[in-house]
Amino acid sequence: MYTAEIVNGVDFYGIYTDKFPTVSLCVLLRTPIKRETVTGNAMVAKGILNGCKDYKSRKLIECKLEEINTSISANILKKGEEHIIELMCKTTDTYVEDAVEILGKILLEPEFNNMDTVILETENAINLSINNKRTYTLEKCIETMCEKEPYGINGDGYIEDIRNVDIHTHYSNTINNSKVDIIAIGNTDPNEIKDYVKKYIQVKPRNIVIDPCNYMYYPPEPKNITESMDITQGKLCIGIRLNINPVGSNWYKAIVANELFGGSASSALFMEARESQSLCYYISSKLLRFKSIMLIEAGIDSENKNKVIEIVEKAFKNISDDNIEIAKNNIITGYKMSQDKPERIMDNILGGLIAGCNKTINDAIKDIGKIDSIKGIFNDSIIDTIFMLKKEDIND
Repeated sequence: MYTAEIVNGVDFYGIYTDKFPTVSLCVLLRTPIKRETVTGNAMVAKGILNGCKDYKSRKLIECKLEEINTSISANILKKGEEHIIELMCKTTDTYVEDAVEILGKILLEPEFNNMDTVILETENAINLSINNKRTYTLEKCIETMCEKEPYGINGDGYIEDIRNVDIHTHYSNTINNSKVDIIAIGNTDPNEIKDYVKKYIQVKPRNIVIDPCNYMYYPPEPKNITESMDITQGKLCIGIRLNINPVGSNWYKAIVANELFGGSASSALFMEARESQSLCYYISSKLLRFKSIMLIEAGIDSENKNKVIEIVEKAFKNISDDNIEIAKNNIITGYKMSQDKPERIMDNILGGLIAGCNKTINDAIKDIGKIDSIKGIFNDSIIDTIFMLKKEDIND
């Protein structure tokens, strides 16, 4: 991978490959996640494509992009305890310079037109996560677990904060005080793309240090929270503090252990709770790397809550090496497939930047392949939060 410093606090990462028919480029504005800035960041991402100095409206921007066979999107990412505005650009090798030029204009000279639309889109994005009950349960579990930590802040923002945001002031603070990383992947010389970035994306030097996540946490006692809502199917989310270094060798053991525990349709959780005892409509587990957290999600009838929790606790304490080779092969296959998408490769690079450990996907595949046992990997892990969203009782 080609790397270069554009200016202090602004770094470029490029990979040359002829695997993809397009050149993908993303600009990442990385900031610590804070309650007072998340809503503004979300609004910047919603409004930054609505017009800029040279292209006064979204329509004019889209016409120019169509002319140069390019697409640009803006997104918000919550990674560990960072909140990131991402501008993603896809183009062909013929129009790389043109694409970087307009990307620079959008990034550096936005006019934030149609703010009523920006406000509405931000509200809709927040409401969407509330209306999706599985997502709502997951977010409430995280919020409860991490109520005293930055990770507990909702990355989509807060409706009550929207109308207090001065978008121009917020944008100015963000563009001048973010750690900026630019990643490019495609069949164009990375050094050439870097030169275009230097020419068209001229940001001031900055001294930005983002502290890594604290991944060690021992809750004094488990939290057990229940909410009632007008739903037909209960939602259960269990949060476990793994207390495993997310950049250490044991993290790859945790990945394999999670696959055996609840990460696949042949996992211990799925086979016992779903297939054997029919207590769940669905059940699975996943890892949040940077916070060293495992989340178990299940769709259940509310009366089965305690039975499902018992199964989770028992299975978690008794993960065995049975089927470890199958689990490893599943994970490695997933890693290999991820190399077929530039977005996944970029995401892996970003993950390495956040973790301070720049391992490639091939490095991860090798580390997974070396694992022969996962016994004891969760000995230092503990249930932190149990969050249940249950059907509203008629007498509630």
